[in-house]
Amino acid sequence: MLNALNARFAGSNVSVVGINFEEDPRDQTLEIAAELEIEFPVLTKQQVIELGLRPPDVLPTTYILSPTNEVVAKLIGMQTEQQLHDQLQILGVPLTKH
Repeated sequence: MLNALNARFAGSNVSVVGINFEEDPRDQTLEIAAELEIEFPVLTKQQVIELGLRPPDVLPTTYILSPTNEVVAKLIGMQTEQQLHDQLQILGVPLTKH
């Protein structure tokens, strides 16, 4: 579903990014992403620390960040594509193409 969402928002002002909160090195993170057929960027724990995010208490957790990397929403549990789209609309995110 996240691959589909990534494709749907391609060329817009919204990006889908995965996070590996494990201590895996970058190469291993990319290998895991390839095995899982993840088609969007995946960040390592170190990259996420640089953004100021801490690991969530519950998985899955979805963060929605502003262009300045501020957390504007934290969604706990599985989300559907429609729920994510609705949340972006609630936040007033314009889903425009570049």
